[in-house]
Amino acid sequence: MKKLSLSAVAATVAFAVAAPAQSAMVLGAKIGAEAWAADTKVDSVRQDDDSAKSMYVAFEHFVPLVPNFKLRYTQVGASHISFDQVDYTAYYEILDNDAIAFDVGFTMTKFNNGTYTNTSSVQKNFSEWAPNIYSDVTIGVPLTPIGLFGQFNFGSHDGTSTFDGEFGVKYTLNVVAADANFKVGYRVMDHDFGYFTDNEGEAMIDGWFAGVELDF
Repeated sequence: MKKLSLSAVAATVAFAVAAPAQSAMVLGAKIGAEAWAADTKVDSVRQDDDSAKSMYVAFEHFVPLVPNFKLRYTQVGASHISFDQVDYTAYYEILDNDAIAFDVGFTMTKFNNGTYTNTSSVQKNFSEWAPNIYSDVTIGVPLTPIGLFGQFNFGSHDGTSTFDGEFGVKYTLNVVAADANFKVGYRVMDHDFGYFTDNEGEAMIDGWFAGVELDF
């Protein structure tokens, strides 16, 4: 995986601040939860399946130049790799209309309670931070309540490279106080943890997920 350079981070942040974002005019929030049927592969060896879960909340506002904030928690509990992943994301709305919504920002990812078992059945623990560039895009299908979405966190720092991406379809139902978004898609985590010796700590977790989101 390509390394995340400081220039790329700087360019992304500069673009986000300078772009004429169509930000939310009032305070808003999003709350969501997802169930994930994930397969795992550790050090290129396919391991057991895992039923993972993910929850998130996002807060948006109208204050110029101050980023919005999103907090996401994902629990991975396979036998050869397990961890709690917490993503702290600051982001800007670049576009926000019925045709396309596009956010860009920066994420600090914290891996908590991490355990990894190598090919020699030696278990190792880890608890580390990883920086990532964040992007989120939704494209609406004209004259329908259907949208296509993709969300990505990716980065590389100090020997560790991380990628966490999901894409899929959502159906929006307008209710009294909020929009209810029903989502189905595919999620991929491709992490190469540099906390161990060479050629160790490669983990891929991927599979289909379903979820619901309330957009206030």
